[in-house]
Amino acid sequence: MAEQKIELRKIRDFSENINDTFLFIRQQFKPLIYSFLAIAGIFMLATAIFGGLYQSQFGNVFKEMLSGSRKQMDVMQMYGANYFIFLLLSILNIAAMQVAVVAYMKLYAANGETPTIEAVWNVFKQYFLKAALFTFPVYLLILVGMVFCLAPGIYWAVVLMPFQIILVMEDESFGGAFSRCFTIIKENFWASFGVYIVVYIIYAVAATVISGVVGLISGLLSYFTTKDIVSTIGIATSFLSIFSYLFYVIFFVSIVLQYFSLVEKRDSTGMIQRLDKLGESNQDFGNIKEDY
Repeated sequence: MAEQKIELRKIRDFSENINDTFLFIRQQFKPLIYSFLAIAGIFMLATAIFGGLYQSQFGNVFKEMLSGSRKQMDVMQMYGANYFIFLLLSILNIAAMQVAVVAYMKLYAANGETPTIEAVWNVFKQYFLKAALFTFPVYLLILVGMVFCLAPGIYWAVVLMPFQIILVMEDESFGGAFSRCFTIIKENFWASFGVYIVVYIIYAVAATVISGVVGLISGLLSYFTTKDIVSTIGIATSFLSIFSYLFYVIFFVSIVLQYFSLVEKRDSTGMIQRLDKLGESNQDFGNIKEDY
């Protein structure tokens, strides 16, 4: 018997969100991961490479300080071109990964079936530049809140968590998505906060354990091959980053499910759609001839 597909547009409590997150990933694992890697993979790879280069640069400075050839740390060298390229790529990478997952789930919610990579790509290229551009002021706002006082930063992070989802799902402008975040989070802040914290811990633990093992193995192979600890750190960091990015899918899927739950509580969109479909199916009975 075929397993029943998940209805995305419905209200979920905390446990249902976690259960449906893993159920959706299990049911859609291959097409979801293929779409995720095919579309966001170039950003993941570029971020991992520049992350490894920056770690190697950082390691060289400490190596020189330990050997005595360098007396003090050069701040400009530590935060040079590689650092800012890595920072920019990291932001673009997060945006690309999230938009890829949201595009996949938008098509799944609309059609009720597994979308193709081409279909996901068409949605992705429509929204990525806008999502990436709007990510910068959102992250800056959260960062300012974190720096000046931790509580405002956490508040902004929770409220604006579905920002990119709204951009893609509802085709909103910056102002529309920003205000919509406040609309749907009303009276659901702590429930959303709990979901985000727990699913992030799940992602972090899974990514740390599995990616740590992969990074350790790749680092050891690099060290025994090159005998250079700095190169080893760079290569291990790159491998660890690539594998850890895959586990972001858990976090993003959970956020999208929470978005659907918040929207359903506010607008009952899914219920209205199901009632419309029920009405359409009832109309079919008018074509059935009566037999006596």
